[in-house]
Amino acid sequence: YYSLQRFRFASKHDPRRTAMADTTKLRRTANVGPNDVEKQPLMVQEDGQPPPATTTISTTAIPATTEISSTKRGQSLFFFLILIGQSVGTQTFFKLSQKGGAYEYNTISAMAVIEGIKFAISFGQLMLDQRGNLTKCKGVFKNVERRVYFAYVFLAVSYAAYNQLTFYVMKLADPGTITLFKSLMPAVAGVMNFIAFGKTLTQMQVMCITITIFGIVPVATSTDSDSGKTAFVYGTQALIVMIFTVTFAAFNTVYHASVVKKESANYPMNVLNSILYAAGFSVNLLSYIVSKQHGDKPFFYGYNNLNVIVLLFLNSTVGITISMVYKYGDAVLKTLSQPVVSAVLVFLSNILFGVPLDIVKLSGAGTVILSTMLYLKLPPPRSLRRGRKS
Repeated sequence: YYSLQRFRFASKHDPRRTAMADTTKLRRTANVGPNDVEKQPLMVQEDGQPPPATTTISTTAIPATTEISSTKRGQSLFFFLILIGQSVGTQTFFKLSQKGGAYEYNTISAMAVIEGIKFAISFGQLMLDQRGNLTKCKGVFKNVERRVYFAYVFLAVSYAAYNQLTFYVMKLADPGTITLFKSLMPAVAGVMNFIAFGKTLTQMQVMCITITIFGIVPVATSTDSDSGKTAFVYGTQALIVMIFTVTFAAFNTVYHASVVKKESANYPMNVLNSILYAAGFSVNLLSYIVSKQHGDKPFFYGYNNLNVIVLLFLNSTVGITISMVYKYGDAVLKTLSQPVVSAVLVFLSNILFGVPLDIVKLSGAGTVILSTMLYLKLPPPRSLRRGRKS
C-alpha cells in the first residue's frame, strides 16, 4: 500500500508530467491545435523545474489584447516624445523670437492670440460633444454657477500676469537655467499645499528639495578664478525674478488644481477649459487695449517672424498633447517629461546661445534632474486635516 502511494505521489509531482500539463493548458488557452505547437524534448533543469522556453506558439495564436497593449504603449511613447519636443521648442523659441534681446512684437497681443486659439480648440471639442448643437452649448454655460466664473476669471488674470513675467524672465537668462529653476516648482507647490490644505511633506520629499537646491547653486553661480569671489551668473536681480516666477507658477498650479478638483465633478473639462481660455483671451485683449499708447505698433506687428509663429503654435497646442499623454499614458509619464526637457535645454543653451558649460555646471544640472525625478516618483503626502485625503 505504501509503495503504491509513493508511486502515485512521485507520478503526480513528476516535472515532465507538469510540463506536459502546462503545454496542454497553454494550447487550450491560446485556442490552437496540436500542429501549432512545436514539440520539444522534455528536459528538467537543475532545480527540478521544466525550462520555460521549450514550447513555442505560432504567431497566429497571439491574443489581440497583447497587440492592443503594444499599440497603446507605442502611442503613449509617441505623445511623450511630442510633449518633450513641444516643451523644449517653447522655451527655445521664447529666446529665438527676440531680436537684440528684445521682443519686436507685443507680448500681450501674442498671449491674446494664444488664449483665443486655445478657446477655439476647447469650444470645438464641446461642440463635438453636443453634436454641433449651438443651443445646447449655450445651455451648458448657463447652467454653470457664478462662483465658477469668478474662480476662472481670477485664474485668467493670474495666468496673464505670470505669462508676461515669463516673457520678461526669458530676456534675463537662458532657457536651460530657467528650466532648472522651474524644477523647484513641485517643491514650492508642496509647501503651498501644506499651508493651504494641510498636506505634509515626507522626509524623502524634504531631502529631494534640499538636494535640488544644492544642485541649482553651481548652475546659477560662477567663481572668479583671480579674485575667488562667487557671484550669480545673471546677477542678483535675475535670481530674485526667477525665484519669484517659480513661486508664482506654483501658486497658479495649486489654485488651478484645487478649482479643477472641486468643479470637475459637476462640469465637463472642456466646459471649464472654455471658460478659462475665454476669460484669458478677454483679459489679455483688455490689457492690450488699456496699455496701448499713441504711436504703438499694430496688434499683429512682428508676426512676420517665423520664430514668433512657431512660438504661438507650440504654446497653443501643448494642452492637446498633454491630454493625449494622459489618455494613452498617465500623469507620471507627463511629470517625467520635465527632467528630460531640462537636460535637453542645458545642452541646447550651450549650442544655440553660447552659455558656458563645464563639469561643475553639468554636475549641478544632473543633480537637479535626478532629484526632480526622484521627487516625482515618491508617493503623495498625507493630509493633516481630518476628512481630507491628498
